[in-house]
Amino acid sequence: MFDTIKLKAKFITIDPIILQNLQAKSTTFLAPETGQLRTTYTIKDALLPSITYYEYSQTLSIQVSIPKFLYGNNVILIKESDIHSFFQRLHERLYELFHIHIQTEDWKDTERVDVCWNFPKNDNLSSYIKELNSIRLPFTKPSSYGHSETAVHSNKSKRICFYNKQQECIDHKEPQHIIEQATGLLRMEIKSSYIEMKNYSSQRQAVDLLTKDFFEYITKRVLSKISLSSHIEGLTLEWLQSQPYSISQIESMLGFHSLQTYLNESELKQLYTSSTYGNKKKLAKQFQFPSDQSLEPLTIDYSNISY
Repeated sequence: MFDTIKLKAKFITIDPIILQNLQAKSTTFLAPETGQLRTTYTIKDALLPSITYYEYSQTLSIQVSIPKFLYGNNVILIKESDIHSFFQRLHERLYELFHIHIQTEDWKDTERVDVCWNFPKNDNLSSYIKELNSIRLPFTKPSSYGHSETAVHSNKSKRICFYNKQQECIDHKEPQHIIEQATGLLRMEIKSSYIEMKNYSSQRQAVDLLTKDFFEYITKRVLSKISLSSHIEGLTLEWLQSQPYSISQIESMLGFHSLQTYLNESELKQLYTSSTYGNKKKLAKQFQFPSDQSLEPLTIDYSNISY
């Protein structure tokens, strides 16, 4: 349900000697508003790849992929029951590194929560990504990466991404068993916006956000706005020349078919006279395109999710 999260805890005191022993990289700058020197430390750790400590405000910031931290890969979907284990192991690791005690409730002002889901689409995976590249989601700008292998809809605060999970594993040179585990998976990742987190938890507490209710809240807001159309594929010169219809009739039916994917019947009737609409409907029934493929809607059966 969740992947990357960026946590923040305040009023954390770390011994400078420990930071020195960990070979923390320090950056010191002069705060223009106060004239005080402020030092920030970054620490490299095999289990927690992004750790930053702001000495002047005693703030500890950590960014980590929850499934990678727990299981070594992020193909697997963690359950809500894994969250307790995540915090327990996280706090154990932080004690090993810094000799500090942190409670789950201390993680406030969460800066990032990535909600995710795997849709098993197998042979239709490329068709889904192609279609998701072409749709328009409210208040976002679409873009694609690679050879149309990734569809992204984003704005300044939110990012919705769909991609071929197996191809990503191949690109990242994951072990073979992880690549096989990702076969046929259409991955959806949603970077929650600040407003969404704030509306759900006024203090953006991680313990409130890493829940099945927040997962449903975020995914339903996205999936409810995705409408997938049907596709006509396999049009070739040979097929067109073999048809008993004129090219103008074929063009007309292609256009009519396209309109049917965007408008309902009552809306279509407003565009034609009753006789013209009737003729087009009659001709459309006689047409058999090479492939009229309707993609199933992207849905999550929340009742069957093992939390």
